[in-house]
Amino acid sequence: MNADKSRRCSIAEIDYSRDTLFGPIPMQATCRVRLATIEHDGHSLRELTIIGDVPDYLPKSAIIRVAMDGRIEAGPVREHDAVQENGEEQFKLLFENEHRRRMH
Repeated sequence: MNADKSRRCSIAEIDYSRDTLFGPIPMQATCRVRLATIEHDGHSLRELTIIGDVPDYLPKSAIIRVAMDGRIEAGPVREHDAVQENGEEQFKLLFENEHRRRMH
């Protein structure tokens, strides 16, 4: 049952920043994603899989905030990678969830 839940896609609002010489510029995108918890090097991390087009500058962002299904999760990005899964290009991003709350 948990495996089915982690395979479910949802629409998420993603906030991140683009670093420039003049400081960070806030960016936002709406994407179709999957979000799961994984163990990585002894730490529990969140794995965000973006299905479809990757938002501009997201691979260079150091911090991410994800609003999905009435929850907000946010934290520093640990790793990211483009992968091919079932013939579909996807982008996977691992982040440390330091912020979790329910939206009203």
